[in-house]
Amino acid sequence: MVTALAFAPPVSPLASEVSTTLTVGAGVAFEVFADAMEVPRWLPIVQTARVVRRTPEGRPERVAFTRKLERGSLGYTLEYKYDPSTLGVQWSTPASSNVVLQGEARFIPLSSRACMMLYRLVLDLPIVDDLINSELDKHPASLVVSEFREHLRRLC
Repeated sequence: MVTALAFAPPVSPLASEVSTTLTVGAGVAFEVFADAMEVPRWLPIVQTARVVRRTPEGRPERVAFTRKLERGSLGYTLEYKYDPSTLGVQWSTPASSNVVLQGEARFIPLSSRACMMLYRLVLDLPIVDDLINSELDKHPASLVVSEFREHLRRLC
């Protein structure tokens, strides 16, 4: 007699994308977003940010974050790449990380006082999948962009 074993299918990364219009110039939005040290001020689920390494231009290149969880916290490191010519920021966890967090934000000028923000995020946080499903309602990019837009409103 052969018994089939049931295995849970592997959970694939959660990918989400969103775009929105911001009421600031693209250059301003890019500079505010590119300051990774400010992320805990505008994204409530992030507790702390600590620069591990900076680019030759002084931008945060490798940043250690702590994310709030219901009963504790999750530490992870992101590596950033900046492209001021296209007003783009990319980030990802190192290949050796047990979590995957990667994404991209681009700011497209619409006028001197407005821009379009394009935001893409991919998450694979196996130890907190339930949190992603409930807290972020399976669309984390929307949460991040909404919080960033509100931060810009408070600043400008």
